[in-house]
Amino acid sequence: MANRLDYTYRRLVNVLGPDRVARGRFETFVYGHDFAAIPKAAELQFKFEPDFVVLPRTTEEVIRLVRMQPETLLPLVPRGGGTGLYGGAVPNRGGVLVDFRRMNRVVRVDAATRTMIVEAGCTWQEAYDRAWAAGFFLPVYPQFARGSTIGGWISSGGTGLGSYKYGNARDLLLNLEVVLADGTTVQTGSDRLDLGTSHANLGPLFCGAEGTLGLVTRATLRVYPRPEEIRPLAYTVPSLDAAMPAYRGMASLPVVPYHVALLGRSHLEFVKAVRLDAPEPAPTVLVVLEGTKDELAEGEKAVDELMKGEGAGRLDAAVAKALWEDRGYLYPSRRISQGLVICEGIVPLNRFADALEAVRDLQDRMKMEVAVHAALVDANSVALYPYFLDDEGSTIPGARLGFVVKFRDLVIDLGGHPMGVGLFMVFNVPSMHGNASRFFRPIKEALDPENRINVGKMHEIRTRFTVPGLRRIPLTVAALPLRVLGGVKRITRDKFVRRYEAGGRR
Repeated sequence: MANRLDYTYRRLVNVLGPDRVARGRFETFVYGHDFAAIPKAAELQFKFEPDFVVLPRTTEEVIRLVRMQPETLLPLVPRGGGTGLYGGAVPNRGGVLVDFRRMNRVVRVDAATRTMIVEAGCTWQEAYDRAWAAGFFLPVYPQFARGSTIGGWISSGGTGLGSYKYGNARDLLLNLEVVLADGTTVQTGSDRLDLGTSHANLGPLFCGAEGTLGLVTRATLRVYPRPEEIRPLAYTVPSLDAAMPAYRGMASLPVVPYHVALLGRSHLEFVKAVRLDAPEPAPTVLVVLEGTKDELAEGEKAVDELMKGEGAGRLDAAVAKALWEDRGYLYPSRRISQGLVICEGIVPLNRFADALEAVRDLQDRMKMEVAVHAALVDANSVALYPYFLDDEGSTIPGARLGFVVKFRDLVIDLGGHPMGVGLFMVFNVPSMHGNASRFFRPIKEALDPENRINVGKMHEIRTRFTVPGLRRIPLTVAALPLRVLGGVKRITRDKFVRRYEAGGRR
């Protein structure tokens, strides 16, 4: 085994050079997790640390890495900014982790076609800034835009800021360049023709596949003319539940809001705990408009009337501006602990109040302190993000992760859809996708028959073991340990629970 790894190291160095191949303990340890805490007990089943970390700069180098895989027999695991939540970019069997952050160029912004071509390792913040500087607007981007990469978020398929007006990343996507498992490349659409809604565009196949079908190296995105102004408006409400009529009313406004964020009192209390200049905690609705000044004047008046009609109080413009400017830094409270776990789910808007109540009940039963924020996805659905502080050095995180499992269950029960699968939530795939999930394995086998790329995720869970009977975890039993630990968690009070228990804290 050692000889094979030494050989692999020499081959990787031949392709990339010694400065872009790492195998040291420190480097591999850093890549053995993503944004969320990973239970220490899981290390018994999985090998989270890669054997090697490589940083390609070009598509040609990625092709050479893929074509080398049959020699090394080590799986390739693509990784962007590491902002995922469920282990999608974390090795489960070691292997070669392909870090795309050196492939970070904005190739061009094309004014004639209103498109931009970016490499997979470019962050959404950099792409947004470059488009803005060129007079254009990249309207949809993730909460973690400062660290989340183009390829990573497209592969995750999530919703983000701006989704209420412009849809998700898939709606911006015109073309992807993808290196397949056999070392060939595919262009899923066109850099110049708008095939985004055409049957001929294969982009949606890779959008949300979490890097299991190929290595995304480049994307062509649709951009829009830069708006004259982006104007945030903030309102306090008696509770996030009480503002339901206002949320429904957003769909009938004369100006479509760009973004509508719902900030729970508990979330703002977490922020206030580490940032004294943060707004005073209260259930808050942030409505963001974009367009011409005349459009925004009309839209602001309409939003004011809508919100005041539901008993909301308008906050100072400086507060609204501060909340909007902090949109990419929603979790400063992570500094309180050694970790933070975020849940993601989309629920029907008419079940939003039920979802909030279910989250409150769950946190009380599990003796935890859970903060909540949310965002309207469209006129009929809302993305809900409960999160809690965690301690990666403790033996309890596995028990607290039972909250994640139960939250995803309640989202499905309410007719919603959890977001993200990664490694730890693969057991949710059948309930998330129904009969369609039976096609995931055949698609994987068609594009990656030798299991070279990010194996053991999306349609199965593979462990570090090679012995038959131990190398795969059946989806039907994968959630059982977390469910059991979640039940055990009810016995102990979470050390991060605040000393005060105000009745209206959420």
